[in-house]
Amino acid sequence: MALSFDVPVSLIDKRKELVRRVWDYRQVDHIPVCLWLECNPYAYTLQEELKDRKKQLSLRLYNIEKSLKEIPDDYIPSLFANIGAMAIDQAFGSSVHWSDNQDQPPGVQAPVIRTPEDVYKLSKPDIAGSPMLVEFLGRFEYFLSETEGKIPISGLDNNGILGVAVDLLGASALYTMLYDAEQELKHLLGMITDCIIGFTDRCIELAGGLDHMASTDFFFLWCPEGHKGHVSSDPCANYGPDMFNRYDKPFNSRVAKKYGGGLLHNCGPNPCAPEYLSHDPPLKGVNLSYTYSKNDLELLKRCFKGSGVIYCLFDNETPEEALAGYEHAMDVLAPDVIALPVVFISDEQMDIPGLYGRFRSISEEYARRIWG
Repeated sequence: MALSFDVPVSLIDKRKELVRRVWDYRQVDHIPVCLWLECNPYAYTLQEELKDRKKQLSLRLYNIEKSLKEIPDDYIPSLFANIGAMAIDQAFGSSVHWSDNQDQPPGVQAPVIRTPEDVYKLSKPDIAGSPMLVEFLGRFEYFLSETEGKIPISGLDNNGILGVAVDLLGASALYTMLYDAEQELKHLLGMITDCIIGFTDRCIELAGGLDHMASTDFFFLWCPEGHKGHVSSDPCANYGPDMFNRYDKPFNSRVAKKYGGGLLHNCGPNPCAPEYLSHDPPLKGVNLSYTYSKNDLELLKRCFKGSGVIYCLFDNETPEEALAGYEHAMDVLAPDVIALPVVFISDEQMDIPGLYGRFRSISEEYARRIWG
């Protein structure tokens, strides 16, 4: 399934420079507009593509070629390699459950740790002992080979360090251990971090270097060199900055130190926003669901002023709602904080150049409000 289209390297390099400048808060004429096509002309179910690397790559290449043809500017092609978010869980002994609903991703059957003390009984995970990790490595290598390494690729959706802990323990046990079993929980988080870093190193080796990846995690949009480290923490929507500093930051910082401080994902809400950027090394921004984070924009403005970009994921909105949402984000955040819209499109008949043009108008106004 070799590439049937050209990858315009010089044009993409120019678009990458725009992203670099925005991440560094250097003046640009517009904020990049991130349209992400998810058209499915083959009518594959989600589970079909998650289980079949050839079907998934056919979808990715179809949408990349269509994007290069129809998105007028800003688009940087990348490969989203996706098997679901349960592979690290499986490495720790979780049984994976596939729903009868063919458009649902996999989940875990049940927690595998019954008491805090059980964390000390866990064996060091073996990549070869997790069929999903083995499949991801095969898929990762297959994607790179078929595209001749010309398109950056995302890392494993590792579910985030705290996200894996939730699956292994169960939500109630995790939130109880935040207060009652700090030593045991930190031991578990350390093991999870070791596993994620070890597996990420394997992916980087296969990719021929970190710069050939979009990010080290699921985030499929291209992240600048030196800032590929991506961390996730959806559980932090449920506790405050003190817990975030105690449990998230030390382990997230290990990822950032190894791969460069990049982005943090939390769908929202964002009670821990004051601590998002202050990792060691500092992170460069976040990607958030607009639906669950729009009420936190004022808080994010105070916390991110002059540094830290926000990728607003419009994953639950129609294009018209996304346009209105991005304009609202601009009105709240400018001139202090930069937000980039990430808009998902699955409608084959969508006027993509027209939609891009409408977002581009907002993004140009956004740049004027920041730099004059």
